[in-house]
Amino acid sequence: MKLAIATTDGLVVNQHFGHTPEFAIVETEGTDWHFTERRANPIACDGGQHDHSKFDESIDVIADCEALFVSKIGDYGRGQLERRNIAVMEISGLIDELLPKYLTYLQKPKRTYIPGAKQSAPRKRDLAKDHPCFAEGKPGTKGRVHLPVSQACNIQCRFCIRSRNLDENRPGVAAGILAVEDVPATIAKALELCPEITVVGVAGPGDSLAGPHALEAFRVLDASHPELIKCLSTNGLALPENVQALYDSGVGALTVTVNAVDPVIADKIVSHIIYKGELLRGPEAMRILIANQLAGIRAASELGIAVKINTVLIPGVNDAHIEDIAKAVSEAGASKHNIIALIPQHEFADTPEPTCEQLDLARIQAGKYLTPFRHCQHCRADAAGVPGVSDFAGELYSGRSLETFSHG
Repeated sequence: MKLAIATTDGLVVNQHFGHTPEFAIVETEGTDWHFTERRANPIACDGGQHDHSKFDESIDVIADCEALFVSKIGDYGRGQLERRNIAVMEISGLIDELLPKYLTYLQKPKRTYIPGAKQSAPRKRDLAKDHPCFAEGKPGTKGRVHLPVSQACNIQCRFCIRSRNLDENRPGVAAGILAVEDVPATIAKALELCPEITVVGVAGPGDSLAGPHALEAFRVLDASHPELIKCLSTNGLALPENVQALYDSGVGALTVTVNAVDPVIADKIVSHIIYKGELLRGPEAMRILIANQLAGIRAASELGIAVKINTVLIPGVNDAHIEDIAKAVSEAGASKHNIIALIPQHEFADTPEPTCEQLDLARIQAGKYLTPFRHCQHCRADAAGVPGVSDFAGELYSGRSLETFSHG
């Protein structure tokens, strides 16, 4: 197998795909590797301008390689490489440290999703003991860190306002976007600040599967920290085509937000979806969303990934629909249900929050089919620490140069 590395010195992955003057080529056998040659690269980025024809020439230069290690790459280059089945590892660091971890990761046995074939996914950690959202014991003993790597969302919920700030405690909010190449250093610092961390999650601030960044982060982490639970939250629209990649990236726990399984009700909650490059509205669009959510839950469950469902309880909209949701997702393979109180904002700014009695009733109804999850903290997309006990997000992310994200 051949790998391409964007490096100036043969020691460190340190070059942008569009800027590197050459690629170092590595040949591997099992976990052994050695440099074989250097290949000149036509520089595609000049003074902020991108020459797509030269991008294509760059890809031709490494077309016989199975993976590229690069410190930075844009969406166009990444997309073109992945269409050629060249994996992209966007990460900086010592080659002598990165390659052995990557090659060891490739030796791990992989499972293929076979519809209807229930499989058991062995994990280093026990979710019932070590995941704050799946723990069966007393909450408040295990920590998690959220990596805000997801830049965009592929649906627009009528209650959702995504924001970049430091003070709101709710989903869809982060100080900014964390670059994938900064993930290893972020995890190292997180574990220093909070040794109780057992879970690394991606929960936004956009949707985790609306772009490639969450999967790329998990691939890096599964090689460097196989002992940590990898957890992802998504609206489920892009879940079916990504289930196998999630499993291969080490994801052992999945949260899917399902607010309705009736297209008419879903249309009252979601204003539009972006699917296969098209912006779609109305009940027909909601049928696509719901079908993909249930198909993705089923596929993930059959691969052995633990699935939790989040449902935002909206009085007068889906409060009489909770039992139907729970039944449908339970039949698809979900195991836990988190009923979340609506935060009145955006199009639902004038809708009152559900009362404690309404939440209790919804949880009783959902509990006929799924185990209720009752200690939700409305976590930010860059949360870090033990939920309800400690918060190290400020120390972890302060001082970093974080990017803004898209509302697309």
